Amino acid sequence: MYVPWEYPNLAKARVRVRVKGLVGIASEVRIIKAQQGDLDKVLEILDEASRWLSSKGLETQWLASPTFRQTIKDNIDRGEVYVVKDVKETVGTITLQWNDRKFWGDLPPDAGYIHKLAIVRSRAGQHLGLRLLHWAEDKTRAEGKRYLRLDCIASNKIIREYYEKAGFTHIRDTEMPGWKASLYEKKL
Repeated sequence: MYVPWEYPNLAKARVRVRVKGLVGIASEVRIIKAQQGDLDKVLEILDEASRWLSSKGLETQWLASPTFRQTIKDNIDRGEVYVVKDVKETVGTITLQWNDRKFWGDLPPDAGYIHKLAIVRSRAGQHLGLRLLHWAEDKTRAEGKRYLRLDCIASNKIIREYYEKAGFTHIRDTEMPGWKASLYEKKL
């Protein structure tokens, strides 16, 4: 099945992407840059994901606070936050950056870095997370980058397996204030 995606940096050209394993899912979703008017919805999606993780006994790194709100606001101002919209509502979010010294250190500018990937629970099981990963791969490749990288909480075996099944390779773990992160990379 082919799923249409909108690439905001490509003059709103409609691009068709082959998504494997999606049989019988008719979904018109668009991935567009978030605007400041999307801030509360992005925070709501991340908060819902955080509460769900906590309900499963898993750690979360997206704790609501004025500092976290400001971080998301700043990310939106820099054009790094995207929202996933279907016909009726915003159903997901992803942040895509072109450097990440906090987790990865000072590396050559040859990668895109995924952060804060979340889908609303009502759309769980519809492969939207995987679609966002594919979108990030395509966008990163279009920017001339060779790698797509991300971090996740090291203790969350479920999300680590998810990223590994999506083709990401575990590079190393690193200690952050209050938690341990696992760093993953995918060669494009």
